[in-house]
Amino acid sequence: MFMKKSMSYKLISLMVIAITIVQFACKHEIPIPPCDGNFSVTATQTPATLNQNNGTITATATGGSGFKYSLNGGTYQDSGYFTGLEPFRNYNLVGKNSSGCTDTVVVQIGSYDPCQGVVINVTLSKTDASPNQTNGSVTATATGGTGFTYSINSGPFQTSGIFSNLAPGDYTVAAKSATGCMGTAVITVGTNNPCAGITVVVSTTVVQPTSGQSNGSITASATGGTGFTYSLNNGAFQTSGTFGGLAAGNYTITAKNSTGCTGVTTVALSNNNPCAGITVTVTTSVVQPTTNQSNGSITATATGGTGFTYSINNGAFQTSGTFTGLAAGNYTITAKNSNGCTGVTTVALGNSNPCAGISVVVTATTVNPTIGQSNGSITASATGGSGFTYSLNNGAFQASGTFTGLAAGTYTVTAKNSLGCLGSKQVTLIEVNQCAGITVVVTTTTVNPTQGQSNGSITASATGGSGFTYSLNNGAFQASGTFTGLAAGTYTVTAKNSLGCLGSTQVTLTATNPCNTVNIVITAVIVHTTPCVTPTNNGSITVTATGSTGFTYNINGGAYQASNVFANLNAGTYLIGVKDLNGCTKTQSVVVAVVPKGPLFTNVRNLITTRCSGSGCHMNGANAAGYNFDTDCNVVVKWDQINKTCVLYTNGWVKMPKSPQPLLTAAEKLIITNWVNAGHKYTD
Repeated sequence: MFMKKSMSYKLISLMVIAITIVQFACKHEIPIPPCDGNFSVTATQTPATLNQNNGTITATATGGSGFKYSLNGGTYQDSGYFTGLEPFRNYNLVGKNSSGCTDTVVVQIGSYDPCQGVVINVTLSKTDASPNQTNGSVTATATGGTGFTYSINSGPFQTSGIFSNLAPGDYTVAAKSATGCMGTAVITVGTNNPCAGITVVVSTTVVQPTSGQSNGSITASATGGTGFTYSLNNGAFQTSGTFGGLAAGNYTITAKNSTGCTGVTTVALSNNNPCAGITVTVTTSVVQPTTNQSNGSITATATGGTGFTYSINNGAFQTSGTFTGLAAGNYTITAKNSNGCTGVTTVALGNSNPCAGISVVVTATTVNPTIGQSNGSITASATGGSGFTYSLNNGAFQASGTFTGLAAGTYTVTAKNSLGCLGSKQVTLIEVNQCAGITVVVTTTTVNPTQGQSNGSITASATGGSGFTYSLNNGAFQASGTFTGLAAGTYTVTAKNSLGCLGSTQVTLTATNPCNTVNIVITAVIVHTTPCVTPTNNGSITVTATGSTGFTYNINGGAYQASNVFANLNAGTYLIGVKDLNGCTKTQSVVVAVVPKGPLFTNVRNLITTRCSGSGCHMNGANAAGYNFDTDCNVVVKWDQINKTCVLYTNGWVKMPKSPQPLLTAAEKLIITNWVNAGHKYTD
């Protein structure tokens, strides 16, 4: 007989499975009814995916009961479903009923390619990168499947089809569907041109230089963008479009906008003679100097142009035509207009005595300095003329009669009127104690630090003045009276008022132990070890802690861990440790015990001990046929053999117990059957 499984997909190999029935004679110590022709086995196969071992066989038996199945001589099982099978390989499937009748089917597993006939189309779009940058991107979209992931240039696959931060270049994007089918596409990320379509136009205005001078200028402006900077003859760019101090010649002006787009123009400057036909005339007025003094002056004015500057005795030109501090003598005055055209005149100064009959009298008021400081002042006034200026200790004269920042000492104040007539006065400053009668009192509040940490603080306030600043341990003064980040120790806090008066106090910070107020409670959920289970270290402890936060856990003094579960434990006593985020700890002893044997197993163990203790059996040190039931776990491991020999009397197995022990009664068999049906475990 044979069966054919219909596939909904194209198979690389689909074979018709021939099933040959081979009957084997059953051998029994006690005669049983012969196998009739009604027992048979049929099978269907599911092909494996290409290059994978995931084929399956499903077998169905008819004719009898108690069916079991074996593949390629393997152990019989109740299910006829076999998985993880290799393609293009013959498998011998044997079915058997409770009467021992067998039937064999030969099955070959086929193979199929899930991507056969599938076309994955990949569509790409891009954003070009800016010049000299890696800000390009590629976006991929795939069709022809589902559950796509994407890779660029053979890199790792990702769920997103967007690839960013790309430099200009060629990129190959692969798309892979949920079934592993692939498609690729190639795209080139280029460089965009921020100046495309932009024309920078540079316009200029010029001031031609005077003949033989470098006083020309070029002023540039530009259109075609914003944020322009300008360069002259390929020099450094500047925000101003004006370039001065230029001689005659050709100049290149470059304008650059905020995106780097440029425009260029060339400008020619030529010499001119602005003074042709212009006569500069200089007139003067004078103040004669006092005899043997340099207090004369000359004031010049000019005509023949605009923007005049003036020079005396070929010195530097100045905008003012007035020259002061002059002694008797001859002086040459030169006037120059904005075009550089000049005119010259000569002036003679003689001596005079404007102070004859004038007495300058100086009076002063004082503010004495504080002890050790330079905060005193002198304010002077004078009579005997007008337009007074004042000097201290023969220093420079100034319009104000007030001199500040003075220490204790004797000073000479000189007053000079507009005619240069002088008068003086000596003034003595003495030190004063401005903090006399002022007591600065410092009070503090504290926050003690945690033991071993620097998280304490001191907050100070003061009385005895205003405008207080504060210092800690003679450090820099600050406006705030709060000092943080402090460890345990003794500190000196100093307060200083606006007058500089000081007060201080000592503060001691004491370390506190945060664990003194913490009560950590440990609760443990224990899974005790179950014998006859692999691995044997199958116990576990799950820890729960309360009374604080941020817990970590350890076992038997080991490293702390975030997980509160300790698995793979043997039976024994364990010391569980818990630590909170402040380092506070608590330990507790926990016992992992052995789970006691179940009543079903106990009944089987007692039955075997009672009925299998004779010579040639599997107890009392006897290792008959490799089985020794002196150990409980050996009974658990050999449950199938016990069931086959003592209850089912499976064909080919020796019936147990052996003579002279009688075979098991129905009630005794039921003890074994109940245990097997419950899972044949040590603990039931």
